[in-house]
Amino acid sequence: MDEEDEYFENTWTYISLCGEPTLYDGLRFAKDLILANVCLRFIIQYISMPHNVRHSLSLVFGSFLLYYNIGWALIWIYGLTIGTYVLIIYLSIFTKKCRGFFVSFCVILFLLLCEIYLINPKTWQQIRGVQMIVAMKVISVAIELDRNLFKQMLNPLEFGGYILCPANCILGPWISFHTYDQYLHVKFLTKRWVQIIIFNLFISMFCLVLSNCIVPWYIDDNVSKWLTAYRDAQAFRMSHYFVSSMSIVSMISAGFGLTNDCHSDLQVTKPFFIELPRSLVQVVIFWNIPMHQWLKNYVFKTCQPYGQFISILTTYAVSSLLHGFNFQFSAVLLSIGTFSYVEYNFRYKVALALEVCCLANPCVKQCEHKYKKNSLLAVFVNTLFSVLTIIHLAYLGVMFEASFSVQESGYSFYNTINKWENLNYFSHGLAAFMYLIYLMM
Repeated sequence: MDEEDEYFENTWTYISLCGEPTLYDGLRFAKDLILANVCLRFIIQYISMPHNVRHSLSLVFGSFLLYYNIGWALIWIYGLTIGTYVLIIYLSIFTKKCRGFFVSFCVILFLLLCEIYLINPKTWQQIRGVQMIVAMKVISVAIELDRNLFKQMLNPLEFGGYILCPANCILGPWISFHTYDQYLHVKFLTKRWVQIIIFNLFISMFCLVLSNCIVPWYIDDNVSKWLTAYRDAQAFRMSHYFVSSMSIVSMISAGFGLTNDCHSDLQVTKPFFIELPRSLVQVVIFWNIPMHQWLKNYVFKTCQPYGQFISILTTYAVSSLLHGFNFQFSAVLLSIGTFSYVEYNFRYKVALALEVCCLANPCVKQCEHKYKKNSLLAVFVNTLFSVLTIIHLAYLGVMFEASFSVQESGYSFYNTINKWENLNYFSHGLAAFMYLIYLMM
């Protein structure tokens, strides 16, 4: 009993020593986001002002928030924002159809040049996420201009207010200009607003403590390599849930994502469908819902005339390029794209052959399969695929257990390969085997 008491005492001491500074840093970061966005919301709420003044306020508050977090690296954000606006204006003089392609190419090229030549790794690590959000917003504006979704070209204040909006300029999530403009005119003031902020703040802090303190503790280093891989991957996923919940806190604080009756319809991720996944396809969808919608609307649909496989590969290639010139990210994202494509088609063939509801996405209520989703065969097959998906997540997520210093530049080619070699290239081999069976069915 003495040994057991000592074990629990040491465990509580470890969690306390880890949890307190973790919560302090997390809440200090949240304070800045909430303060800037609440100030913006109160001004919009109580002062009547012209359309352009609202966008100007968004631009000013976003600039201050960025400067407070990244300092003079803000000039790179301004450079990308101003440069792309001038490029869109220039292209609009000559063409009304290819602005999306040219702007996308120039933005991605600029991000790669920044990472490789122009910005030192430490500074780039600070602004990588911010630049990605800016890039997504700029590209969406250019493509929507090609699709004639704007009555006229955005003026500089509208464009700058949208790009540098404090609600999502640091953590995201991406929203379209039309959604942003709509939220600027929503007015409300109820207790529910505060409750939603507090609830999501609690969730974000809980996930942060899980990521930094709990998950690394409950599985030791001396267990099997697959359990260690699962632990490291789960810690990474928890950190993602922290960022996603904190982005909701930021958005809600500014009144974005709320209706006039103060109900939130904003979703960034769905942890339940990731921790207990039906398929890799659903993991991809629910990992970052706004980014999935962005990739689907502006990349996948654009490439659909060239075939499904080309569209999927292009979508994941663009996603990896937006994340930076990083073999670690690129290898993981392109692998997910390949695995999900193979799984989707393989499960379609299995469902057809066995007449069972086991597609990558759940069947509609009145599907034509003989064995419905609650049948014993359907439960068994779907459970089997769920277990395989969890294994895939451990295999892919093992790449993100590295220290901060390594994460600045990412793993090299050889380190990445060695990580997967240690797991016997299981997921790549399984995907190849499933694709071979798919071709034979």
